[in-house]
Amino acid sequence: MNNQKVIPIFFQVDPSDVRKQTGNFKNAFVKHERMKEMKEKVQRWRVALTEVGNLSGWDSSKTKSDVELVENMSKIYQRN
Repeated sequence: MNNQKVIPIFFQVDPSDVRKQTGNFKNAFVKHERMKEMKEKVQRWRVALTEVGNLSGWDSSKTKSDVELVENMSKIYQRN
């Protein structure tokens, strides 16, 4: 993976909804799975989102403001 660091940003979405594909994710996947040509692509997206949802990342609901979220992210980026 070329020594890259991935830090997901869960902006106005619950990380567990991403990981488990519930809520809006579930509705979107159900809609797209109905299309025959999308089934394989949707399955790859499901796997990818499960992996991303299991990563430690930034949850926008845990910060006081969007500004604070961006400031915290920029501090981490500057250290790396």
